[in-house]
Amino acid sequence: MSNFTKLKREGLPVMKMSQEPGRRYEVDEEALASVLLRADVRSLPVVVVSVAGAYRGGKSFILGFFLRYLKAPRASQLSGEWLGSEDEALEGFDWRGGGESNTKGIHLWPEPIIVTIDRTGEKVAVLLMDTQGTFDTESDMGDNSAIFALSTLLSSVQIYNLRANIGEDDLQHLQLFTEYGKLASDADGKAFQTLNFLIRDWMNAYEHPYGYDGGQALLQKRLAPRSNEKRQLQQVREHIHSCFEKLLCFLMPHPGLAVGDRNFRGRLCDITEHFRMSLLELVPSLFDPNNLTPKLINGEKVQAQSLLEYFKRYVEIFNSDDLPQATTIFQATANACLMLVLREARERYESQMEGNIIEDDSVTTSMIHEWHAAAVADAVEHFKAKKKLGSEENINTHLEDLEKELAARLSLYLWQNDAKARDAVARAKSAYESSVRGVCEEQSRLCLHARDLHALHDAARRAALQLLQQARPRVPPASDDQRDCLLQGLEQLYRRLCAVNEQNNRNAELEAREVYLSRMKEEACQAGVSSDELKRQHEKALAEAIKHFHSYRNRRTEHEDDPVVEQLRQEITVYFGDFERANVNSNMWAMQVAEYAYNNCVSSAWGPQSCCFHPNALRELHDTARARALEQFLADRPDSHNDDFKDKLIANLRTRHEELIKINEFNNKQAVEQSLSEYMRRMDKHSQPNLSSILIAPFVLKIFALLPRYHDDSKRKAISMFNEKRRGASYDDDEYLSALKQGIDQAYSVYKNPLQALGREVGLKN
Repeated sequence: MSNFTKLKREGLPVMKMSQEPGRRYEVDEEALASVLLRADVRSLPVVVVSVAGAYRGGKSFILGFFLRYLKAPRASQLSGEWLGSEDEALEGFDWRGGGESNTKGIHLWPEPIIVTIDRTGEKVAVLLMDTQGTFDTESDMGDNSAIFALSTLLSSVQIYNLRANIGEDDLQHLQLFTEYGKLASDADGKAFQTLNFLIRDWMNAYEHPYGYDGGQALLQKRLAPRSNEKRQLQQVREHIHSCFEKLLCFLMPHPGLAVGDRNFRGRLCDITEHFRMSLLELVPSLFDPNNLTPKLINGEKVQAQSLLEYFKRYVEIFNSDDLPQATTIFQATANACLMLVLREARERYESQMEGNIIEDDSVTTSMIHEWHAAAVADAVEHFKAKKKLGSEENINTHLEDLEKELAARLSLYLWQNDAKARDAVARAKSAYESSVRGVCEEQSRLCLHARDLHALHDAARRAALQLLQQARPRVPPASDDQRDCLLQGLEQLYRRLCAVNEQNNRNAELEAREVYLSRMKEEACQAGVSSDELKRQHEKALAEAIKHFHSYRNRRTEHEDDPVVEQLRQEITVYFGDFERANVNSNMWAMQVAEYAYNNCVSSAWGPQSCCFHPNALRELHDTARARALEQFLADRPDSHNDDFKDKLIANLRTRHEELIKINEFNNKQAVEQSLSEYMRRMDKHSQPNLSSILIAPFVLKIFALLPRYHDDSKRKAISMFNEKRRGASYDDDEYLSALKQGIDQAYSVYKNPLQALGREVGLKN
């Protein structure tokens, strides 16, 4: 049977001190997996509430009440009955009175409590964490720091369990622990979430009442900056504020004298009323479903299965050499004091050595030894004379290290002295290179007109020769072999600079050309632009390209002839020709699409082709189609006052309108003729020869009574036929309709002529 099964109803040890060499802490992965990898828990966000603080401070005791609340029904939580009966013993994490530490390492309650948040319906797994008490008789500062820091890193709410008050030592220990935890954290912002100072056995309720109100007032007082406060104390408070997203404080009374009895089992009847009331305020503030604080890392909620990985990762960090070893405050102070004295001793040594050695002059080796011996003696004397903290053994060790360090520095000064003569030529060459770099420093490249580069070379060479002569004043230039060597090196360097400069000029030309092409492509319109607009874009892009080229140069040349710029202009001229041809094609295509839009608009209103319009209606149709065509043409192109392609499109549409006018005139005339023919056909049908009507009475009836009715009906049919041919709006002034009516009236005058009508009746032709 595994250990975590045996401890089913107690806190489950998940981290303890390791017995393996080289490892300080050990994770019980099997125990952790039994809690965090349960099927009903592993994918849930976790709420981790940890209690940490000095040993024998009642951490496990308070966790028992946390557990009782979480296990109670929701109705009991709301009513306050979750506290239980008067005689019910407190169960949960193992706790006991006395003076010895009870919890070792870090314990988790083995049964995560699944809680549903009322306002969102989300389920979370609540985990309770108990930690080994700090400053017990078995743990050093490293263990105290690691356990407190680890529990703070893993918890969403860390309860800092304190006795009686918040002391300055409590804040300084908190600074040490959290700083240690920050080293293990890779968070960008604040490393920890919520810190709740839980002040147990608060005795000054007359000053600050029990609960959060009094606690926040006390916490604000303890953390508030004071003008006369030492900087070190201010830094402690600034550090605490910088570590936690939220700071709380709760004041609790003493639970009563019965807690000191060896038979005390946490029954309510043995606990004071004030302590019970505090529990009723504290516990729901932490565990009420609407108050739960999920664990966040980098702003994301942590699931139970992920918490297992974080647990192992953090423990590995605390086991590694990546973190410094936590020490006591005395040790840290003593080490800081020794470091200060060592730094002063080093500075005295360096000050004497640097004061004796002239930067550009070399001296004998014996002088360097003498200066070194005197400087070491002064540094050692200063170290011994200063008051220091710590053991004599530690002080002597640091003194030995100082003497070894200073002895090692002698070889450096000897090497520097020996190298000064050889460095004269190197400094002169460096001066030459510095002159060149001074020109191209901002652009981090060399790009000049060829003549400007040659002038720069001459000036830099003169400066280098002058510096060499200053470093070797007793050597005549004519017999100075180092001068000849320098000149040869500078000529070789100049040839390399010429090659680099030529390549950079070519690169500048290529970049400027790309600037032109990029700008022209950005300005390019798929529908094309006017020739003037394209030329404007070209001139603007050309100016930008030349400007970019000159910005690539280290300095603008004063020479008027610049072969590289001329080459750039020639290449851009060739590219502009390509853009002109592409622009013509785009415009022609855009014009075709616009004319198609015009024709499509006309066709949709005209059909069939034999139809016709009133001239005014045709003009309106033309205007509508023209506007639609221009809208299509200008939709994706900038409009300009002088657009040759737009003017050409308008001219094409005008020609098309003239063609439509001719077609419409022909169709109108055809419609008049066909409608008039329809009138005559109908009248002829009603005027067929009829011998029976020769009689006077029937003939007169037909001529004077029936024929006008036939005329009106035939005229109406003819006009209707004409209107069926028509499209668009109608107008009162209609010459074609008037011509039709006039033709009908003329034909009717023939039909109603008695002699001609009589001739038709007897079968004679008109």
